[in-house]
Amino acid sequence: EYCDDDVIATEKAFDYLKNDFVARQILADLAGMSVNDTTNTLTTKIIFGNNKTPQSEFCYRDLSKPVDSLRPDVEEFLKEACPKMMSMTHCNDGITMSVLPYFPGYVFDHGKSTYKGVEVGEGGYVYAEPGVHRNVALLDVASMHPHSAIAECIFGPRFTRAFKQIVDGRVNIKHEAWSVMDNFLDGKLMPFIQRVLNGELTSSDLANALKTAINSVYGLTAATFDNPFRDKRNIDNIVAKRGALFMINLKEEVERLGFTVAHIKTDSIKIPNATPDVIKFVMEYAEIYGYEFEHEATYERMCLVNDAVYIAKYADEETCMRLYGYFPGDNK
Repeated sequence: EYCDDDVIATEKAFDYLKNDFVARQILADLAGMSVNDTTNTLTTKIIFGNNKTPQSEFCYRDLSKPVDSLRPDVEEFLKEACPKMMSMTHCNDGITMSVLPYFPGYVFDHGKSTYKGVEVGEGGYVYAEPGVHRNVALLDVASMHPHSAIAECIFGPRFTRAFKQIVDGRVNIKHEAWSVMDNFLDGKLMPFIQRVLNGELTSSDLANALKTAINSVYGLTAATFDNPFRDKRNIDNIVAKRGALFMINLKEEVERLGFTVAHIKTDSIKIPNATPDVIKFVMEYAEIYGYEFEHEATYERMCLVNDAVYIAKYADEETCMRLYGYFPGDNK
């Protein structure tokens, strides 16, 4: 009786954290290590294997400068990973040609970033037009930070390809697209997929494990302490910064089309009175930078209080069908 409260509290804590522990078990099996190893250690092993100093293969650039050419292996990887981005020549300043998107005028100085007269947060771009807005389309970039890392090939082709398989694998698992999973991570995911099919795991358990690894990677690229993912040249957190600069460009383009941008929060944009044409434009514009937007929801009304807080009422299916010809709730 004396220990009852302690035991019950411990059990409740485990129930609350069980999914995290299952994720740790999956990552440990993928890495061939132990659940006593940290998530960061397991993720490092899955991507880099036994290579303790992978930085010699890393890629880094000044985002404000055009890129004349790429290493052949980097070009080959990016053509496979970001075909739309690599199918065109980029000319962001109207004069200089580049094989990759770039952001002329972007400056990082003493920990402060500015672009087009905007001070850019080091973790992402935030913009808000507080007030009440109607028929608001919420468009969200699928895994912005991971796809920024992929589009920059920051770990070099060999290791970025391994990271991309984790990112793509998570998406396929969420959608239960088992038929395309055979060769992911050299087949190491197949035993876990079989356990999902047998009912021993859920697809969300497996997807959560890969999401945990993906989040670990972003944290380690931005960390100030030495670790295998850290590139000492990366002084401006290039992964988050690339997405932020893209969102500033996107806001400018959407406004140029005559629409209001009510809210941008790192990887999402909310456009009042959005039409199918502007939604199509946003999705196609994102592909130029290696991103993919999802039409996550439509709000009949939204009251935006400040940069982060809003309350909204979802539009019903009939309204969405009238506005767009499809219902975002169906993930189309």
